[in-house]
Amino acid sequence: MKRGSEYHPITRSSGSTSLSFIKSVFAFLIAWPTQRLHPTGQRPGGCVNIPLDLVVEILKKLPAKSLVRFRCVSKQWSSIISSRRDFLDSIVTRSLAQPQCMHFIFHHCTSKPFFIFTSTYQKMLAGNDEAIFIPSLTRPGIYQYVRGLILCWSYRSFNIVIYNPTTRQALWLPDQQPFMNLYNYTYFFGYDPLENQYKVLGIPHKHMEKACLVFTLTVPTATKNWRYIESIGPSHHYPIQPAICINGFIYYQACTTEYGSTYVFMSFDVRYEKFEQLNAPTNHLSSLMNYRGKLGLMCCKKGVEIWVMERTDHEKTQEWSKIFFYEEMVSFKDCWFTRCATRGGEIVFILFRPGHDHNRETLCVSYYDPERNSMRYEDIDGISMKKLKHKDILLKGLVTDHVENTMCLY
Repeated sequence: MKRGSEYHPITRSSGSTSLSFIKSVFAFLIAWPTQRLHPTGQRPGGCVNIPLDLVVEILKKLPAKSLVRFRCVSKQWSSIISSRRDFLDSIVTRSLAQPQCMHFIFHHCTSKPFFIFTSTYQKMLAGNDEAIFIPSLTRPGIYQYVRGLILCWSYRSFNIVIYNPTTRQALWLPDQQPFMNLYNYTYFFGYDPLENQYKVLGIPHKHMEKACLVFTLTVPTATKNWRYIESIGPSHHYPIQPAICINGFIYYQACTTEYGSTYVFMSFDVRYEKFEQLNAPTNHLSSLMNYRGKLGLMCCKKGVEIWVMERTDHEKTQEWSKIFFYEEMVSFKDCWFTRCATRGGEIVFILFRPGHDHNRETLCVSYYDPERNSMRYEDIDGISMKKLKHKDILLKGLVTDHVENTMCLY
């Protein structure tokens, strides 16, 4: 795939759209942009000139898949669908109003590696067109999801790629400066809701006196080059994946020693590009999560502790509260694969447990509600645990807050 290319997977046809009025309304609208107005303000054949605002409102009602196809109707429609701020926000808001659906990121280690972003693996195997097949990096990468986009990179790869699952576009970030050495950095992905900007942050692996890197992705076009910003400082600082972006801040952990015995928690203001060390209640390795729009830490050093951070005084003061502690759950920590939280406040664990067929294991998603002190389980069928164990297929991510985003990457 070339840089800045658009990938269209070979899947089943999507069939008729779900909205009943599309055929009648859009048979008229598709012809409208190509016709010339008469001096009377009407179009040939008695067609009425439809105001632009009305066209935008109609487009907002359409499914994202239809919107992606309708970009080719005219330059005006393409601009509205791909780059208009209020339109993009409406599509994201509409997705958030839908029932929450878990999405998985599976990396397939084949001769031509690829990853799959899907909500139901079994349907994907049956040829469901909602599954997304995108050529991946040559080595198993690190995937970070932020507001409809996915950042993919590898410690041993020179490629850093941003994917849009909705439009199926892939943008390779440039490596135009020969002495930049992008492979010497750890990368995090963030979004600033005020300026409507996505940014990729690059932090040096070891030499913190070196400047950090920032790549800004804006609407409608991307900045062509990386920028250098102020370094974190001369102290020992080894950034750790994964990170999380909440309300315009990227949160991550870092080791204070090379082999990791003490940890600090850091935040990066995406808008102002400033680092800050958090006054976290623990210095042990923890999982970061978005807990109802706030930063949550889950530490499994002694049992399971979950802390939530409150920012007050215009985001300057940090206050922490413990919402959960259960000592007996320490026995599960070795089999938890990943951790996150749903919008409703349920803590999500990925673990392996015996299935109905004792010759295999079932990928199991567990949801724990701290307020009700209840646990529910969901088995994910259709994926071979044998392949997961042998690392033919790698579970690289779990997304609980996926939204559709028709933003154009280039």
